[in-house]
Amino acid sequence: MKNMPRIQDAFDFLEKIAPASLAEEWDPVGIQVGSLKEELHGVLVSLDVTETALWEAVEHDCNLLVTHHPLFFKPLKRLDDRTPVSRCARLAAQMGVNVVSFHTNLDATERGLNDQLAGRLGLKALKPLLPSRDPRRPRAGLGRIGRVARTNLAKFADAVGKRLALEHLRFVGDPKRPVERVAVMTGSGGGYFQEAKAAGADVLVTGDVKYHPALDALAEGIALIDIGHFAGEIGMVPWLAAELRRWGRRRGFAKRIFASESGRDPFRFWSAGPAR
Repeated sequence: MKNMPRIQDAFDFLEKIAPASLAEEWDPVGIQVGSLKEELHGVLVSLDVTETALWEAVEHDCNLLVTHHPLFFKPLKRLDDRTPVSRCARLAAQMGVNVVSFHTNLDATERGLNDQLAGRLGLKALKPLLPSRDPRRPRAGLGRIGRVARTNLAKFADAVGKRLALEHLRFVGDPKRPVERVAVMTGSGGGYFQEAKAAGADVLVTGDVKYHPALDALAEGIALIDIGHFAGEIGMVPWLAAELRRWGRRRGFAKRIFASESGRDPFRFWSAGPAR
């Protein structure tokens, strides 16, 4: 192929979708392993950097792995095989797979993961729950708040489960509580219940809700629906792969872009039945 793109070209395209200016200050988005200067051979999009995803990239002859969750949240003291993070970093370098991540910037951006989750749940009249970190992007920001046809918490939780094809979800609040204003926060957003309440939400749909925030939300009079972390974010894989293929068609590169098929929710659920 003539005029083979470089990794920088794909990265610049993704940066236009989810600019780093939207990322939270603590979030290490961008290049994780490798170099943006290399020639691009193929792209695999995955939710996470895992050993399985890296092997999947190699099988497809991809030297770029695009993920939502960054590989590094804490500095590494050694590059060995003792931890999953260091193993993946070492393996990526050995395989020649460059890794880039778009995390809270992808959550916050317009048409991003919060907009997509809100759309799947049927929310209308959407607004950002938290202001954009980039004043030039006022329609961006973490979380979304919108409206649904008036219902109650039990019926809405049931609808959420069906719309997201969930085996299991948890909720906090009175099942008969009226629901009309709904906030969503992809990822681990249970700590944002105060912001959701202040915005007028009856319920916050998010993942990874911890015990004490659940108690506090109950006391503060706002309901929570916990869909888990995976279900709210796995949609980024087909979406970003499709966006990259759109970019790749102009360069005759679309057939070298793949959506990972290895991502799985690590949680499994067991029904123990009634106590005897």
